[in-house]
Order: sequence, then C-alpha cells, then structure tokens
Amino acid sequence: MAPNADLRMRKKASAIAEDGMDHDEATQPTTSVKNLKGNEVVIDSTVYDLTDFEHPGGDSVKLFGGNDVTVQYKMIHPYHTSKHLEKMRAVGKVSDAQSTKDYVFDTPFEREMKREVFKIVRRGREFGTWGFFFRAFMYIGIMATLQYLWVTVGPSWTLALCLGVSQASIGLNVQHDANHGAASKKAW
Repeated sequence: MAPNADLRMRKKASAIAEDGMDHDEATQPTTSVKNLKGNEVVIDSTVYDLTDFEHPGGDSVKLFGGNDVTVQYKMIHPYHTSKHLEKMRAVGKVSDAQSTKDYVFDTPFEREMKREVFKIVRRGREFGTWGFFFRAFMYIGIMATLQYLWVTVGPSWTLALCLGVSQASIGLNVQHDANHGAASKKAW
C-alpha cells in the first residue's frame, strides 16, 4: 500500500460524507463543458472538482478551471494512469467533451515515438543533466560579462546586440527546459 493511501481513502470518505453519495459510473450526473464551474475540469469526459485538490506543482492547475483539459493533462502527465486521477474528486460526466473527438491517444505512432525518445533520454535522466547546468551557467556567465562591459565600457550597438542574443539564449534554452519541468525533480 502506498504511504499516503490511507490519507487518500480518508479524504475520499470525507468527500462522500459531504456530498451525501458516492458517485460511481452509473450515478454521476451528466453535464456540458459549457456548464462547468471555475473549480472543475474535465479529463476523459469525467468532471473533477479541484477545490480540495492539492497539486504537487502548486495552484497553477486551477488556472485551467472550467475547461476540458484532457489534452493538456495527457501532454504534461504522459505516464499517469487512472490511479492518479483518483486523487481528485469526480463529480460528474460530460456528454460533449471535444478532446475525445479531436485527438487520439496511445496510438502505435505515439508508442513508437516514446520508445525512440527514451533511446536518447533515459528514464530517470531527463532532469537537470550536467549538460543542462553547463549550458545554464555558460549563458548566464556570458550575460553577466556583457552586463559588466555595458556598465564599465559603456553602451554600444554591438554590445546591445550581443546582450540581446545572450538573453534570448537564456530564454530559449534554460528557461524553456525549466518551464517544461526538465530542470529539476523538485516542485519549486
């Protein structure tokens, strides 16, 4: 049993006690994506309440409230199973989930792509490799040097262009990887 399994079961039991009934597949109310509240999201045609959900990445998940987030969820969490969704309280179903019509997941092509990617990026090695930190310190060092030259030597068009390229390098390389969660396993 997982270390926090009893905590999850207690939370689910308290949610059931508050609601008055346990919504299984047959008893969950059906609604439309247009009628979702700001604290509800749809994943795979199931409506989940985010009110008491504590996301490991923080409250940013609540920005998606009121939407069908199946595509975003599957892109950000490609290895999650239905067990991960049990952490959120299911409150209903939707009949008009667009993502199930527009996108097809777990296709042979997708599985092959993942196999090919993991030949290059090994599992467990996708976070903050020495190469990532080398690039980060190199780009930040170049920018700091150019800033120093800007202050001591004075501004010039050449220096301004180099400074802009160095800042773009940080944004396109370091910040891009960090925004995807590839810099660290730690949820900052």
